[in-house]
Amino acid sequence: MKNRKKAEKKPLIKTKVKRDNAIEIEIQKTPDKTVVGKIIILILVFGMSLLMLVSLIILIIQIAGKI
Repeated sequence: MKNRKKAEKKPLIKTKVKRDNAIEIEIQKTPDKTVVGKIIILILVFGMSLLMLVSLIILIIQIAGKI
């Protein structure tokens, strides 16, 4: 049998305590590599597109009402 070593997973968030008791938080992975980050990116893109579309529809209705 082959001896397979499991790769140790690095934690997503790493905390450090400085000499002056200040807590420093370091994020190990980029948001596009995590599931939560991908979900947040999709929500932001979809929300911004939807908001722009709704605002354009409202603007067209307002302009059409003045004519």
